[in-house]
Amino acid sequence: MVELMKLELKQIKMRTYIKTAILISIVMMGFIYLFAYAPKLEPNDPDLLIFSGYTNVVKLYGVVHMTAFSILASVMYSRFIIDGYSGQRLILLFSYPIRRQKILLVKLAVVFLFISLSMAACNLIVFSTFGITELIYPIVEETITTAFIQDAIITTFIMATLTGSISIVATGIGFIKKSIPAALISAIILSSLSCNVVAYSLPDYDASVIMTIIAMMAAALTIMLLIYNVNHMEVE
Repeated sequence: MVELMKLELKQIKMRTYIKTAILISIVMMGFIYLFAYAPKLEPNDPDLLIFSGYTNVVKLYGVVHMTAFSILASVMYSRFIIDGYSGQRLILLFSYPIRRQKILLVKLAVVFLFISLSMAACNLIVFSTFGITELIYPIVEETITTAFIQDAIITTFIMATLTGSISIVATGIGFIKKSIPAALISAIILSSLSCNVVAYSLPDYDASVIMTIIAMMAAALTIMLLIYNVNHMEVE
């Protein structure tokens, strides 16, 4: 499995996706400071209370971060799976002396690991920078504690899992419809729904955990459907 993943990476031009992940990280750096400063724009506006406190700032950052990486993941899945299992690429793919479902799982694993590691690296940079500057020149009217680190870790884990699951479901929709735009639109819609649920449940994690479990179950069913379809595909 590991050797197949290495072979898959050699065939993929990852530079573009790495640059995109770096760009997302830069943009997200701006977002977390924007969220932290938002209550100061209109101190008496009750609607801006959603941005008050480190817990809310971290979670709101997390849902925007998740949406950005969900779209990136869907683009990658579309390129490697929807596009990969069509035309002349399909003939070449099925000529390999390897089980079809194993190739599919390798492609899914490569993208999932890249997105998860990219999100973790992005959060490490953003949260570390934000945390250090808050110790020097605080924006949020709270004292930064270990709870901030705990929230950052929990948010990273939940959003990475949710991102991977949502993008797999979106890819399944695009695969069935044989449409990359359908996969991207599905990713945006699913991410938006998840963001709304998480945002309205602040500052609790319960809704995020439930949403993640549902998304993981949907992703598992989607993978099973993809395996079935790939195993029954015929080269024309």
